[in-house]
Amino acid sequence: MIVLIRCNDIVSDSRTKKYLGFYTRNGVDYKVIAWDRLGGSKPLPNTIYCPVRSKYNQGGLGAIRDRLKWMSFILKTLFSLKANLHIHACDLDAAFPAAVYKLFSRRKNFLLFDVFDWISDTLNNQGKIVSLAFSLMEWFSIKKADHVIICEPERIRQIPYNIEGRYSVLQNIPSFSTSEFLYEDASMQFPQHDSLFTLVYVGGFVQNRCLKELIEGAVSGCYNLNIAGYGDQEIVALLEQHKTSPHIHYFGKVAYADGLRIMYNSDLIYAMYSKQTPNHFFAAPNKYYEAMFVGKPLITTRGIIIADKVCEQGFGYCIDETTESLLRLVSTLSREDVEEKARQAASLWTQYRSVTEHYLSTTYANLMHIQTVNGKQ
Repeated sequence: MIVLIRCNDIVSDSRTKKYLGFYTRNGVDYKVIAWDRLGGSKPLPNTIYCPVRSKYNQGGLGAIRDRLKWMSFILKTLFSLKANLHIHACDLDAAFPAAVYKLFSRRKNFLLFDVFDWISDTLNNQGKIVSLAFSLMEWFSIKKADHVIICEPERIRQIPYNIEGRYSVLQNIPSFSTSEFLYEDASMQFPQHDSLFTLVYVGGFVQNRCLKELIEGAVSGCYNLNIAGYGDQEIVALLEQHKTSPHIHYFGKVAYADGLRIMYNSDLIYAMYSKQTPNHFFAAPNKYYEAMFVGKPLITTRGIIIADKVCEQGFGYCIDETTESLLRLVSTLSREDVEEKARQAASLWTQYRSVTEHYLSTTYANLMHIQTVNGKQ
C-alpha cells in the first residue's frame, strides 16, 4: 500500500494532486494522511485527516505544540496500518515522523522523501536551537529515506548530505490532459482592462513574498489585481479591508484548475521572493511552468535562480523587492511587449507538457512498485 502524507491542504496543492491523479488512473491502493488545520475540509477518497486545529504560518510555542501533535498523529496512523508501506512523505513535516516510523517498525517499509522546501534554509530569523533542531530532523530524514525527490536540479546544492544515486528530479510542472478549463471568464476581468494591466497572484499568503506591496499598488489604482490563496491572517485582513476596491478581485482559497483559469484571465503573473530568505534563492515555483501553460509573462525577483531562467527564456521581467520597482515596471510596460512575452511563454510549453507523466510512469512507478495501465512498472 502507498501512503502519501502532506501537512497542508491537498485540494489546491498542485504537486500532491499529480500523484493522486496518477494513483487513480492506475488503480493504485493508497491512503492519504492530511492535516485539516482550519476544519471543514470536505471528505476525500482514501483520506485520513488529522483533526488538530492550527493556524497557518504561526510561530512560537503554539506552532511547536501543534507540529508535535501532527507528527504524533502520523505515527499513530502509520502503526495502525497493518501492511508493508511505500510512504511518500511530502516535505519535512511528513518525512521526519515517517522516518521515525521506519526506524521502529518491523515491517519492510520504503520511504520516499519529497523535498518541497529545504526547511532549515527558511529559518534564517530563528534562534540557534530551532535551527539546529530542524537541521537534525532533515539529517535523520535524509539518512532514513530510500529515495529523495527534488524540484529542480539546482536544489541538490541545498542538501549538505550525500544522496548520490538515490535522488531524482520532478519539476513543479502542471499535469493536465486538457486545457479546456482555460477560458475567458468575466468574473475574473475588470472594466478598466483596456487601460490598466491585470496582475495575478495565486498561492500561499506569507509575509516574505512582497504581497503587501502588490496589494498597495492595486489599491492606488496603478494596475488591477486578481489574487487567490490562503495563509497569513494579516494579509487576509488587508484583502478584506480592500474588498470593495474596483481594482482588486479576491477569490479566497481556490482549487488548482480554478487558480490557473484566474491566471489565464490576467496579463502578468506575480512570483516575487525574498533574498533575505536563503531558501528563496533556490525557489522552484509552480508559477514558472504555469506561466508557460497559461501563456502569460512572469514578474519575479532579480538575483535568484528562477530569475536567471526567466530572463534567459525571454518570457518575463526581473525586478527588486520594492513597491517602487514594481510600479516603475508596470508604468513602463507596453501591450506589445507583454503580448510578445506571452507568446514566448506559450511556445515554451511544448518542451514540458509530457515531462510529468513520463516521470510518473517510469521513475516514480518503479520506485513505488506501481503497475501502470500500460503494463509497465
